[in-house]
Amino acid sequence: MLRGARPHEDEYDPPRGGGGAGGGPPGDSGDPAAAEQQEHRFEKALREKKGFIIKQMKEDGACLFRAVADQVYGDQDMHEVVRKHCMDYLMKNADYFSNYVTEDFTTYINRKRKSNCHGNHIEMQAMAEMYNRPVEVYQYGTEPINTFHGIQQNEDEPIRVSYHRNVHYNSVVNPNKATIGVGLGLPAYKPGYAEQSLMKNAIKTSEESWIEQQMLEDKKRATDWEATNEAIEEQVARESYLQWLRDQEKQARQPRKASATCSSATAAAAGGPEEWSGRSPRQRSAAPSPEHPGLHTELVPPSGKPPSPGTGPPKPPSPCAPAR
Repeated sequence: MLRGARPHEDEYDPPRGGGGAGGGPPGDSGDPAAAEQQEHRFEKALREKKGFIIKQMKEDGACLFRAVADQVYGDQDMHEVVRKHCMDYLMKNADYFSNYVTEDFTTYINRKRKSNCHGNHIEMQAMAEMYNRPVEVYQYGTEPINTFHGIQQNEDEPIRVSYHRNVHYNSVVNPNKATIGVGLGLPAYKPGYAEQSLMKNAIKTSEESWIEQQMLEDKKRATDWEATNEAIEEQVARESYLQWLRDQEKQARQPRKASATCSSATAAAAGGPEEWSGRSPRQRSAAPSPEHPGLHTELVPPSGKPPSPGTGPPKPPSPCAPAR
């Protein structure tokens, strides 16, 4: 049952009692340092005990609608859409909701349509019915201080909001369960299907990119291999050519050396026995005497006449003369 709303009640009115300093509501200690520590303890408790994460919403008067938009649409910037649908729903069900507003209901709706006007428990009840999802409110504890139910009961994940310093709402999400799109009445919609589809597309794109990268790397390696082979072939051809030049130079030197040897031998043969024997005619014709080893005798022909000039032992053949 909704509690009566005061004419200018622009935020949720939490249960009175302990929690804050002096018996005030939780988070109303008046000490900024203590309030900051309380915020950290609150976030840590929700994360460790429930696995929930508090997502900070912009503090501009639309924080409640931002928190709901974050969980329904996945984007807090769609808060104006959520606000419009909520106000339209309240007007269509004015006979029921007007009982909980003390001011003129039309005036109330017109005021709440402004983008910087805070939402309260009346709007939470309307949004719980609109999206057919429970709305849970957490305030510095791991259990909700209030829960607004829709008309029909179902197993859909609740819309969770956290209430801070009695003036601000944040979005409380369960990262292990998909909630975006739940309650929009989309036919055949499955929570998390969009995320799964995006993940599959991302994996497919990543695999295709990896394959293209591998093909590019293989092409680069093939190009490098071809360039290396060309360099090796060029080096082998260069070495072969240099070796051929060395062989040609070596062969060109060998005929000149043989020609010089032939020229020297021909000159020695043309000069007579004196040139190629290295001894005088007398030394060649003299021989030691058997009776007197220290004396030499003249070699005379059997006729007893000395040899005529120009005669003597035959000349040795020229080393360069062709064989017969």
